[in-house]
Amino acid sequence: MNLKELAQKMLEEGFNPHQTNVDDNGYDNLPDGIYDAILEDVQFRVNEKGTEWLSLTFTIINEGYENRKYFANYWLTEKQLEQNIKKLWGHAAQVFNVELTVDDIANIETAVVEKLQEALGTQVELELKTSRYKDKRTGEMKEFQNFKLSSGVPF
Repeated sequence: MNLKELAQKMLEEGFNPHQTNVDDNGYDNLPDGIYDAILEDVQFRVNEKGTEWLSLTFTIINEGYENRKYFANYWLTEKQLEQNIKKLWGHAAQVFNVELTVDDIANIETAVVEKLQEALGTQVELELKTSRYKDKRTGEMKEFQNFKLSSGVPF
């Protein structure tokens, strides 16, 4: 199917570019629980506001959720820095069997990413738990999905 055929099919199925919410990507959070997952990618990221984080991409292998992605993010904001460095350093050593040094942590955007590349393909147990909180600025209730990693037992 070429792009013209795809566009025509979308219109015939009811897509309206003036009304459809295109920001809804159809990917809800995975339900809380424990999943078997494979580490697929490690990236250091920075958004347009300057917020930095290390993102680990996992592919879920459980039946019913096969090939779904989960992005485990270690936010490097002032508020969460120490907690997330401890979490990252512990996961590297205990889950991925990757030794990080103080110098590696100081160069997280290159050294940590490079060392964690060695763990690509590692199977882990990924536990997800959703927390709810009230946004202080807007008063809205919001959700955040926390993750825990442990060594996975390969099938």
